[in-house]
Amino acid sequence: MSKKKSGHIAIPFLATLFIGLIVIGGAAMFLIKYLNKEEPLTEAPAKDVATVTEEDNHTVLLILSTPDKECKSTFMLMRSMPKDKKLLFVGIPANTIAVIDGKQHSLEGSFKEDGKGAKAAEFIEAVMGIPVERYMTFDSDSFRRVCDMTGCVKQYPVDIPFGGFKGDGTRENLNSEQIETYVTYSMFQNGESDRAFKAAALMQYMVNGADAQAVANHLESNFDQIINHSGIFTNITRADYNRLKHAIKYMFECAAEYKIQPAMAYKLSSETDAGNDFIMSKSQIEELKRDYFTDAE
Repeated sequence: MSKKKSGHIAIPFLATLFIGLIVIGGAAMFLIKYLNKEEPLTEAPAKDVATVTEEDNHTVLLILSTPDKECKSTFMLMRSMPKDKKLLFVGIPANTIAVIDGKQHSLEGSFKEDGKGAKAAEFIEAVMGIPVERYMTFDSDSFRRVCDMTGCVKQYPVDIPFGGFKGDGTRENLNSEQIETYVTYSMFQNGESDRAFKAAALMQYMVNGADAQAVANHLESNFDQIINHSGIFTNITRADYNRLKHAIKYMFECAAEYKIQPAMAYKLSSETDAGNDFIMSKSQIEELKRDYFTDAE
């Protein structure tokens, strides 16, 4: 699989890793809110706050493609907001359809046009009105590698029967192979839309269980390992990473002045019952854009 040099989103994804889509980043990492303090901040942190702005916000489309498993690809938008220390995962059903320029298109079909991510990103931009300039596509091996690097998932309430798990919500530790099985599972009760959200939720869980300070301390080495993996295709560049590495590190640093709260997963709803297809709710798209993408690139 060909690939391009990469940049700012490999890290967030990596630190949260992909699960909920993809594949992969979702990886990234914590929703952290700043707390008021009686004591003023030291001069150094104040300087950091001033240098991280809304211009550092970025959106990356993460895709897990495993055609050998005969399942649909996993698609997830990762919205990173370093200044506010927020990370949002939005799982997008692979069977999403929309009429674009007078013709009906699907997300999975668009992705298959190039198998890299550019066409899928164009589809999402057209349907949601959200700029998606960067994307990262993982194969099975690279996805598992990233999961291993993030420590995988501990004590997750498994709600589907597979790999010896009861599927009754019992909390289990999941290794990288089991994580991949979960996010590519094709028999969730509510179909593809349910799978998309569950993938985002698992990514959220992985991120929230990661050591944020360790992620911040190892951004450079983790970036190089992930971005140079032969199983990843991305249009992220080293220039992207250099431009955003300070903001990304700021987002993951967990000093005493900050309280760590959960990363977020957003569940999309359908505009109408379209049978085996998914049509995004237009009103929900506007709500999502207003709440999280008002400064979209």
